Amino acid sequence: MDIVWQAEDSLKEKKVESDLKDLLKTLVAFANSVARNDTAKVFIGERDDGTVQGVTNTDNIQKVKETADKIYPEIYYRTEAYQREGKQCVRVDIRHNGLAPHFGGPAWVRRGSETKEATEELYDQLVAFRSGKARELAQWQDKEITAVWPIEPAKRTAISAGGHTHFLALETARLSFVGQHWVTFDVRIEKVSVWLPRSEPLDNVNLSWDDEKKRLKVLITQAS
Repeated sequence: MDIVWQAEDSLKEKKVESDLKDLLKTLVAFANSVARNDTAKVFIGERDDGTVQGVTNTDNIQKVKETADKIYPEIYYRTEAYQREGKQCVRVDIRHNGLAPHFGGPAWVRRGSETKEATEELYDQLVAFRSGKARELAQWQDKEITAVWPIEPAKRTAISAGGHTHFLALETARLSFVGQHWVTFDVRIEKVSVWLPRSEPLDNVNLSWDDEKKRLKVLITQAS
């Protein structure tokens, strides 16, 4: 499943002043989907085809505040008037605040250029991101990290690929899923040049840092 964090260019939407009926859905989806260092943007007064309609009065765009006040937990946003082609428009910036999932009725998330209702699995993932460990892991979704499994003979973790049994120790891995209760890694098996999935309970994942490779290091523990 794809993580909720999206590239910034998928978190932009244009709306005309007379058609703000789905503004609540858009604000909730953007607040639930924007990454920590990104900004989602809504342009009021512009059309998708690039034409500019403008707004009647930038001071009268109370719809944004009225709509944002319906969202719980609160979202981080700001409005700013701007001029394009001699017409006044309003931009709404939405930032990540670590309080997701946000609700204005259903939980909405952003998928590319579409706003969709969150599935049960995605809702659980949003809840997981409120914990410190899951939030930090989420920043490394789909990126290479260093994963360290126990090396004691009695506790070694085996994974099979290409007819070979490989015992995990110090490995290059990618985070493919961070949930409320478990994490899934794609582990690079050099011997056969493949990536294979490996899931571990979140409670068994401890965070550190790989100073040599300048990336996240996770230390996997196993119950005795």
